[in-house]
Amino acid sequence: MLKLRILTALILIPLVIVGIFYLSQWAFMVITALITLLAAWEWSRLSGWIELTRRSFFVGFQCVILLSLMVFPTPAKWVWMVLLGLLFWLILSIYLLNARRQPILPQIPSPVRVGLGWLILTLCWAALQLLHLNPFYLLFMLLIIWLADTAAYVSGRLWGQHLLAPTLSPKKTWEGMIIGLVTTFFTAMLIQTFFKGVKPYLWQIFVLVLLTSLASIAGDLFESQLKRLEGLKDSGHLLPGHGGILDRIDSLLAAAPVFAGSLLLLGLAS
Repeated sequence: MLKLRILTALILIPLVIVGIFYLSQWAFMVITALITLLAAWEWSRLSGWIELTRRSFFVGFQCVILLSLMVFPTPAKWVWMVLLGLLFWLILSIYLLNARRQPILPQIPSPVRVGLGWLILTLCWAALQLLHLNPFYLLFMLLIIWLADTAAYVSGRLWGQHLLAPTLSPKKTWEGMIIGLVTTFFTAMLIQTFFKGVKPYLWQIFVLVLLTSLASIAGDLFESQLKRLEGLKDSGHLLPGHGGILDRIDSLLAAAPVFAGSLLLLGLAS
């Protein structure tokens, strides 16, 4: 399983990087929309919708939302949606902080999960469009997510003793989270040359890494909660060794709007 997971990553990561730098705006919108629709299919299952007609409706409505946003795409449209996404994930993170202290898994009604799915997938898609205007920012954000996740996974397996949120996710540890944050921060200092135009100060790098890494954890924990509510190990089986689309982009769903919103508030967007 580990070898299959590594092989899949080695194939996907170069494709993602090529897409970031060489796809036109419209091509990027279309491809990310298709990925979002695949994620929507999986989210419908996590919402408790099992019947084909209901799941198809979920994807169809998500498609209508994305098509409406693709008409006359402008940076201003993405900006207000990114700021909304930043506020939304701040509120949801407060919920997760409370939920992780609960002795039993908190329940979320199916209609609420449905509405949150459309909102979360749409806000992430909009944030990706804004970040694609400067591909270096987009790659920088992905590196933060990948580094934080990898460092947390490895260190958690080696030294993890204290569970971060046992009710929501039984594998994440405080040791993994802290080592992931530290590793990502120092690596980000070395690769900050990705920024073109406005050069970030050290404290701005720290804020970006901290908020983006914490957001990626929030996205992971929330998807984990939804899977546990439905008794699922993976959101799907599309990616060999990785599970479903949502299993790979759960961190991105939160990190993209938070990273993009932080860039705007820190005055680093260009």
